[in-house]
Amino acid sequence: MIDVPRALQATCTDLQQRLGRIDNLSGNGERSLILGGELLRFPYRIYADATDLFRLASLLQGDARALCLCLLSRHCDGHVRQRVVETLGPSPMPWVHAFQLAMLGEYVDEIASAVAIQAQQTGLQRYAALIGENRAFFDLCRQRAASYWNAYYRARYPSLRMFPAHRLLLQMAHAARSP
Repeated sequence: MIDVPRALQATCTDLQQRLGRIDNLSGNGERSLILGGELLRFPYRIYADATDLFRLASLLQGDARALCLCLLSRHCDGHVRQRVVETLGPSPMPWVHAFQLAMLGEYVDEIASAVAIQAQQTGLQRYAALIGENRAFFDLCRQRAASYWNAYYRARYPSLRMFPAHRLLLQMAHAARSP
């Protein structure tokens, strides 16, 4: 279900045991990224009960709480994903940034706006290494954001550069190029 860098493996093992007790935590596909040369793999979507997962997250602390919320950011309900971003808040952890980046390649502009607030507070330069190691995934997120803008948001945002996900991805790309 999920692979994490070495520093998170014990936390992840414990969390997976706790999640094993929550029904319907099935996914459909996955996202794989590299963080500091290590694999981070997580489901594209999960279909678990959001109330149970939020309850579990509220009982956890530190990395375990953040990892549980990150996993919940893959929930099938966009409102749940948006609530997760707002609950998680800004984070200096690169693996949290990977989950945030994945949300920018999605169709809900309110999620992108919430991620933008967190990313600006954290500092866009903190995403540079993630982008550098995962250029193809970053480019895919940009392509998907452009496609969703074209299909759903052209009337609301006359220019692609105004669409929150695309605007943030451009800002991240610029920050990644800056020394």
